[in-house]
Amino acid sequence: MPKDRTFFDHFEELGRLLERSTSELSQSMSLWPASDGHVSQMEQARHEAHRVVRESLLRLDTAFITPFDREDILELSSRLYEVIAVIATSGRRMELYKLEEMHPSLRSHTAAIEVMARELASALRQLRKEVKLTALRPNLDEIGRQEEQARQARDRFLLELYSGQPDALQVMKKREVHDLMLEAIYLLDNLGRTVERILLKND
Repeated sequence: MPKDRTFFDHFEELGRLLERSTSELSQSMSLWPASDGHVSQMEQARHEAHRVVRESLLRLDTAFITPFDREDILELSSRLYEVIAVIATSGRRMELYKLEEMHPSLRSHTAAIEVMARELASALRQLRKEVKLTALRPNLDEIGRQEEQARQARDRFLLELYSGQPDALQVMKKREVHDLMLEAIYLLDNLGRTVERILLKND
């Protein structure tokens, strides 16, 4: 019997929403301290992603034959929503805290998130073709490379953040925004490994 391929539509739509969120985050960062509506667009993308995940779960409950194991579909959909939600929260925190300056590592994290989202979305679009892992290796390797660079940027950020006699409140705000962005990067890296595991399991 044929597999229910609707899940590929869901993965691809979540990938588009992820790219949209990261693009809005990047534009917001380039305009900072003005957000010019980009934060609200990130939140809108989160709402749309929530809808897609709910549709995927309902489909999962009724589908007879799925392209991957049900738990893998659930994990991939849920984690995609999670990273979109974290990106929206990052933008919202920057707006609420009214940060007057952005540490260079925050800008580099934003760039890393955008690259990782683009590579992941590209990988998701290829899943319906039943590709082998080797076909997606360049995308997944780039995701891992960006994550490693973000770890190094984090060390520089922490070193500078606590140097001298910084204002405690500003330190708290900057640290929270930084940690949210780093969480998004770790989630994207984990998503890359999830795709890798799914392909290996279904090879």
